[in-house]
Parts: sequence; C-alpha cells; structure tokens
Amino acid sequence: MEHEWVVQLAGQTVNLNTLIMVWMGMALILSAAWLATRNLSVAPTRLQVVSEGFYDLCRSITMSTAGKRGDGFLYFVGSLFLFILTSNVMGQLPLRLIHIPSGELKAATADINTTAALAFCTVLMYFGYGIYKKGFRYFKHYISPDPWYIGIFFLPINLLEDITRPGSLLIRLYFNILVGEILSSIAMSVTPYVLPSLVIFLELFVAVIQAYIFAILSSVYISLLSEDHH
Repeated sequence: MEHEWVVQLAGQTVNLNTLIMVWMGMALILSAAWLATRNLSVAPTRLQVVSEGFYDLCRSITMSTAGKRGDGFLYFVGSLFLFILTSNVMGQLPLRLIHIPSGELKAATADINTTAALAFCTVLMYFGYGIYKKGFRYFKHYISPDPWYIGIFFLPINLLEDITRPGSLLIRLYFNILVGEILSSIAMSVTPYVLPSLVIFLELFVAVIQAYIFAILSSVYISLLSEDHH
C-alpha cells in the first residue's frame, strides 16, 4: 500500500485520503436522503421505494435484537449501517484512477481510525442509552449477580466485557475491508480485467455483510445494556 496523504492541522496529523472519503460518503448519503424525501407521496417513486426498503431493513435489525424497544435507537443503528455500507462500497469504485498528491483514495473503513471512531460512537450510545433508560441503576450490572458482595467479584470481568466489545467491532470491520483493498490492488496488478472483476464482486458481498454485522452487533450491545432486567 502506498504512503498516506497526511497534513498537519492545528498540531494534529490528518489523513486526507480518509477524510476525503468520509466526507464524500456523507455527502452521498445526505444527497440521496434529500432526493428520496423531498416529494413523498402515497404512490411512491422508485427512489422512495428504495429508501423505504432501507428503512425497513434497518428497522428489522433493531426489531430482531430488541423488539419495539429498538425504535429508541433505530436511527443510530440505521445511520451506522448506511455509512459503513456506503464507505465499504465506495472502496470498490475505480478511485485509484483519481490522482492525488500522495497515496490513493480507498474505503474510509480501511483506516483503523475510522472503524475505531465508529466503535467509540457505539460505546457512547450503549452507555448513554442505558443510563437514559435505567438511570444510575445501569451501573448495577457491573456487580451482578446478586447479592452485591458476591457480584463484586465479577466487577473486573463485567468491566472487561464492556471494554472489549468496541475492540471486536473495530478489528473485525477494519481487517475485512483492508484485506479486500489489498486483494483488489494485487488483482489489478496481475491482470486488468477478469480477476479484478471477480475480486470486486466478492468484496461487494463482504462490504454488505460487514456493514450488517457491525450494525446488528451494535444493536445487540445497546439492547442488552438497556434491558430492564439487565
């Protein structure tokens, strides 16, 4: 992989390759959302049908993990799914043909900083939503099972469980997308047509699956930590 295009902004190192792809992905999602919702009607257009299909898919993720309670964090999980899916798919476009000062444009999710930020957002959500739903009773699960003098021995294990959850999310997504980027680069260098097409087709499948896995695991974590009996 080539060197990244990095600059110093306000004393911080910024990876412009990733930043460009993140903003392009967000612009694409917002543009599609605006086009799909500007003229909603009872007799939907094709774009409205597609957007409603995405909504139903995202709601099926939260419904399968939390039932109707999932509506409380549907828009967070749906936003995660759409952003990751868009970023993953954009990585399979022929963006290498666009010349930039250093490196090449690739999927934003092939940068561990992006996947770490997404995992951190999930952490904030399941802590925030859990506290919102249960108040300070939320922290009681760290010293479970009851009674508390027995549960206190499980405190390190329960803390470790919460700490490792975001790690599993970011590592799974990062390595799957990164490997796809590397395979695509190798295929392009070996043969110009057939092999790259097969690799890209496979990686498009992986892109969808990884976005779905990240979203459904995030929904599971939020659901578990906001249940009344948890």
